[in-house]
Amino acid sequence: MPSPLVIGRSAKAKVGAKCSAGCDLTGHEIELLDGTGRVIARGRLGGEVLSGTSGLHWTEMEFVAPSAVGAHTCTATLVHGEARLEFTFIIVPPPECSVTIQILEQRTNTPLPDVDVRFGIYRASSNEHGRANVELPRGNYTVNVWKMGYQLFSTDIIVTGNQTVDVALVKELEPAQPYWM
Repeated sequence: MPSPLVIGRSAKAKVGAKCSAGCDLTGHEIELLDGTGRVIARGRLGGEVLSGTSGLHWTEMEFVAPSAVGAHTCTATLVHGEARLEFTFIIVPPPECSVTIQILEQRTNTPLPDVDVRFGIYRASSNEHGRANVELPRGNYTVNVWKMGYQLFSTDIIVTGNQTVDVALVKELEPAQPYWM
């Protein structure tokens, strides 16, 4: 599930389970409970096992994000084996602005995909065109832009409206002497 979630908006969580005894969990009901124990979503595990796992059945559940800003805890429950999992996510106010980060490789001036962009708790990844879009409230933020093999780019920014920020990432230099273990 992505975090943060926007107050009162529809949200989705992918929830899964695997039985330690190897039982087929197809069709078993999962409930999603809010912090008070109230059911906020129900779903049934699908018959298809999640790719890359050995027996994890899953479903995507839709619910409405809580109506209070801050950290919230939900519990996913499955009757089979009395399974429970608590997870925490953050609720934020509705965004007021959109900031687009255009990320290029400094030496070649080509767009860089799959770059992590963070404005505090707000985050995104750049697409194949080197662009990442973050929706957030007005305010002061430290922006961190990072990709494996490149130097971290960090700067402070004041967000007062929609804007675009250009970032040129610098490749990390390979050490002259390789590391030996």
